[in-house]
Amino acid sequence: MPVKLTIGQQYTKASFPYWKLISFICLMSAVMVSMAMNKDAYIASQKDIFSISNNALQILPSEIWHNITYLGDALILIPLLSFICLINTRMWAAMFGAVPLAFSLSYLGKNFFAIPRPAAVLEHQQFTIIGETLTAYTSFPSGHTITIFTAISAMVFVLLREVKISEQGKTYWIYISLMVATVVAISRVAVGAHWPVDLAFGAILGTVSGLSGEYLSRHYSKWWNWTKVKPALLGYFILGFCFILFVFTISVKLPELTIIWIAISVSAIVGTYIALKSILQNEH
Repeated sequence: MPVKLTIGQQYTKASFPYWKLISFICLMSAVMVSMAMNKDAYIASQKDIFSISNNALQILPSEIWHNITYLGDALILIPLLSFICLINTRMWAAMFGAVPLAFSLSYLGKNFFAIPRPAAVLEHQQFTIIGETLTAYTSFPSGHTITIFTAISAMVFVLLREVKISEQGKTYWIYISLMVATVVAISRVAVGAHWPVDLAFGAILGTVSGLSGEYLSRHYSKWWNWTKVKPALLGYFILGFCFILFVFTISVKLPELTIIWIAISVSAIVGTYIALKSILQNEH
């Protein structure tokens, strides 16, 4: 009887099936891009499912969705995930390595397709809007979805290749990470900011960006090796993000949400810990 391998075993005992991933990405991207080329048809095909989904997702309180959706904001996500530095520095480096491609794909996609957001097309009384009302023609793809999938996929790809934990542990972390990313993506429909296909395309672009970050952090390590050579600088770097996020919050440029204060607290603790540990070690 053949033994079924876990996800971690499949990817560590054999080369990662990049060709399968690339084939799937190309096929799905072609379908969604062809849809987005016709703005009217794109919107018309999703009005009903957007309205139904937006209404159904209100089963959770608006405060929860408002907090969850901000996990797709890089300014909050990066400080919140700073604890990853204590587990595996290359994971955090991979996230930063993925930023250039993620930003470029998001910017180019939004400006090229110029798909109007739901609030620019539908009557506001027809669906629930949580937080800011977005009416710009920048719906496709979802930037928040790109951000969360970029970070999660970068970490997952490093996890599969490098992190030394049990295969079952890897499988659990992969499922949990992808679940978190998916919930954050869905929150963009819940808050009334995006059409459903915006999320799917954003997830694909985020996965591609995360893969690029893992590749860059593995093949070109000089740009992030300073985090190991001079860990105190890494601590100060994290504290810098903490300070920026704190200033943006108290100046009301960001809402005072629980998730934002958690991100501030995590980055403050992690940055201080890394900086003090390095200073004390140098003194001895």
